[in-house]
Amino acid sequence: MSTDVVDLLPYAPPGGWDEMTGGGDEVRPHWRYLLDSLSRLGGVELERRRVELDRLLHDDGVSTVVPGDTPRHWVLDPVPLLVDSEEWRVIEQGLTQRAELLELVLADLYGPRELLRKGMLPPELLFGDPGFLRPCDGVVPRRGHHLVFHSADVARDTAGRLSVMADRCQAPSGAGYALENRIVMTRVFPSIFRDSHVHRLAPFFRAVRSTLASLAPEGREQQPLIVILTPGPWSDTYFEHAFLASYLGFPLVQGPDLEVRDGAVWLRSVGEAQRVDVVLRRIDDDWCDPLELRPESELGIPGLVEMCRRGTVSVVNPLGAGVVEHPALAAFLPTLARHLLGQDLHIPSVPTWWCGHGDERRMVLGALDRFVLRKVRTAPERAIVGAELSGEQRDELVRRIEAHPHQWAAQELPAVATTPGFESGALVARPSVLRTFSVAHESSYLLLPGGLTRTAHDVSSPIMTTTSAATKDTWVLASEPESQAGFLTVSSSAAAALDPAHAISSRVAENLYWMGRYAERAEDTVRLTRVILDRRNDTAGRWNPSATESLGVLLTTLTAVTGTYPGFSGDDGDEVRARPEERLRETLLDAERGGSLAHDLAALLASANTVRDQLSLDTWMVLTTLDEDLGVLRGRPGTYGFPPTARVALSGMMKSLLALSGLVNESMVRDSGWWFLDAGRRVERALLLLGLLRSTVVEVREPAVDVLVFESLLMTAESVVTFRRRSRSRLDAVALLELLLADPTNPRSLAYQIERLGESVAEMPRSSALRRSPEERYVLEASTRLALVDPTDLSAVSGGRRAELAALVDDLTVLLGQAAAAIADSHFPPLPARQFVGGA
Repeated sequence: MSTDVVDLLPYAPPGGWDEMTGGGDEVRPHWRYLLDSLSRLGGVELERRRVELDRLLHDDGVSTVVPGDTPRHWVLDPVPLLVDSEEWRVIEQGLTQRAELLELVLADLYGPRELLRKGMLPPELLFGDPGFLRPCDGVVPRRGHHLVFHSADVARDTAGRLSVMADRCQAPSGAGYALENRIVMTRVFPSIFRDSHVHRLAPFFRAVRSTLASLAPEGREQQPLIVILTPGPWSDTYFEHAFLASYLGFPLVQGPDLEVRDGAVWLRSVGEAQRVDVVLRRIDDDWCDPLELRPESELGIPGLVEMCRRGTVSVVNPLGAGVVEHPALAAFLPTLARHLLGQDLHIPSVPTWWCGHGDERRMVLGALDRFVLRKVRTAPERAIVGAELSGEQRDELVRRIEAHPHQWAAQELPAVATTPGFESGALVARPSVLRTFSVAHESSYLLLPGGLTRTAHDVSSPIMTTTSAATKDTWVLASEPESQAGFLTVSSSAAAALDPAHAISSRVAENLYWMGRYAERAEDTVRLTRVILDRRNDTAGRWNPSATESLGVLLTTLTAVTGTYPGFSGDDGDEVRARPEERLRETLLDAERGGSLAHDLAALLASANTVRDQLSLDTWMVLTTLDEDLGVLRGRPGTYGFPPTARVALSGMMKSLLALSGLVNESMVRDSGWWFLDAGRRVERALLLLGLLRSTVVEVREPAVDVLVFESLLMTAESVVTFRRRSRSRLDAVALLELLLADPTNPRSLAYQIERLGESVAEMPRSSALRRSPEERYVLEASTRLALVDPTDLSAVSGGRRAELAALVDDLTVLLGQAAAAIADSHFPPLPARQFVGGA
């Protein structure tokens, strides 16, 4: 290997980089510029940029979920995989041929089944595979596309030979992650990327939009409604679903958001239901329809298969496409290619044997160490490596294969070529597999110029999984500079946009509404807690009865407004108020306690995650910092029960919550989603303010105590500066109530919240334009009730209480609670119960 490569960074593996050198001694020309550029950067700068990649991915909230595990942070290697134009031409030709072949195989298996009649495929392979969906037999998809999207895992061995390790045809995942990798790489290595003349990814995604639109039922191609169907936030690739929905401009829906009626599929929206034309599914075949496929599924849409038969909706990939993922099919593809295409495979599959053939089974069982065993409908990460089995495990596997031989296939995987990766300040050798993506376009298939490259820690690992050590951006180098073009296209014809009032489902509207409510709860808790910590620091170790009593009032108020009873209001109230640290930590950090700060933040993030396709990347960047600040609060307790940085952590959390509020108000379009989110904020802020007033102002205390309590209330309500200016720092209950209750110019006042809430509910869809909705009537009644009171009367004291203020607070709390209930009843109807038929 040439000297400059060895000297690039502290370490180069023995034997060289297979992908980089082609198995020889010299570096391939298309790697030269990249390696020289990295050499000029040096190890320290490359590590800094790797950290920057991690930060950007973290800010974007990129993750993947391993089933049964927690979300894992996405890892991107700063050294991309390079493919020159000639290599890519070979890959493109081979995978286009493969997609066309699998299209023909699918059309035959769900049609005439000539391949079975001619003995080219054994019946056991087809009918023994649960991926063959009998209810879909004879269903002809729109435009005859049985395979719209195709994905293949491609590897190069150490001798430079390409092979396909697996085909993904149900709901291929990874294209969104590949796009995210590209976005962050171009931010961190802009000049290297630009000067390398890398093929752009946007044309592929434009083709995706065009293809999906062309699959709409006849007469609906010009303005189709295309949705992406996701299992939900706990899906292992949910980030990608939301990211692609946002990038492509399609609504992200879950099964309960859709219904079948009147011979079509409809989106349950906050306004009139919208007819759905194309469903881009991210759910496996048999989970898509509980009526005809898997009866216990709550992910799919009852009646979807029947709508596919009638041709009133297109499902992509069409239901049943997963049958060609059978691990043994690769053994028959060479013969099928010659029969159906009149050609040999340009890129062969890895050597594969079907255990349903007696001779092949005996050969496999006699040399298990050579093979990876795969069972029908088993994910790649569940594959069995023969060489890793103990004697007992080997015997058990042999028994399983002998019992059901037609369900098993064996693959002799190649020694996967290594690529240079960056780890711990050095270049290291890592085996790599490239996942490619194709879409049916015009008369053939268009390949994404790049893909998702995955690497493994273990050089000897025969299997590459989604939980591998890292991913790489894949740079397909153009032979000449490409013209820069974005994703959007210029159209000469005007197309009607989707009505914003109907663009979101009821589920999305509900989650946005609760996202607003939980954001306000968290903000109010943080504000009040900061004030409490400051008061605690002032009173600790000092004899100050007024300050101590005011601190007790604030602690009791915290319990009341958060609902974390018994908190500081139980029978042991005096004792816990004297030493509040442990109970305060519970109120803030016990995620299992409803109303705690940790609980509210978790609920906020869960609601946001459910609607993340509605949120900008900047918004998500803000949300990701909240959990980090909460982690600081969970640090080792200091003098007063919290880490010394607790006040800083709360301030950081407040910055994030304020940034979220600013983004919502200044960056979100005023569509239905925004009005629901804002309504949630206004309802919650109004109710929280009423709770604060009930706990702090209704009861009258010693003036020295009330001064501290009122000041703390004003600080919590972000109104202390205005109050001091207006009242000249004198205790004035009338001025306080005027500012917090009746002043419509104060964004923190109750009057302001009710006015804004009225605007929000007026923009929500309603059944009649001639009369007010129930929620509008409750808001109007609350507004009228507040407008008719006099702050002077409210401040009047009788028997140590402000009785009129107490009555007003109670009345308005009831009215706003009724308004909130009316919003839920009108716009968040419960989903109809599903009655399962058949067994599990």
